[in-house]
Amino acid sequence: MSLYATLFSGVSGLSAYSGALGMISDNISNVNTIGYKEVRARFSTLVTETRSTTRYSPGGVQALPQNLISKQGLLQSSSSPTDLSIDGAGFFAVRPSPDANSAVVSFTRAGSFVPDEAGFLRNTAGQYLL
Repeated sequence: MSLYATLFSGVSGLSAYSGALGMISDNISNVNTIGYKEVRARFSTLVTETRSTTRYSPGGVQALPQNLISKQGLLQSSSSPTDLSIDGAGFFAVRPSPDANSAVVSFTRAGSFVPDEAGFLRNTAGQYLL
């Protein structure tokens, strides 16, 4: 086992832990952001190729983000009669215009909608609720 391989194994662990702390920090700083979903760190072992039976080559670890976009968020009360929420799994389907021929459809769990001049419900991003 080389000195570099030994150092890489330790440094990869520190780097993965640093990335996981960054994900936790983002979760804390966005706790009141509407529509934000938690990100969790998923640790994965890095396996190295061993070509010799007499030498050992250590692996490492990496932290991969796992976005929990379909997880239930916090429900908040609202005084607006057009604000909606989804209890459980699912998304609101929205598109950039109320035109039925618009092929671009997006999905969101943020349910703050207001009616426009024509009575169509729009979210804060300007997307129309289907």
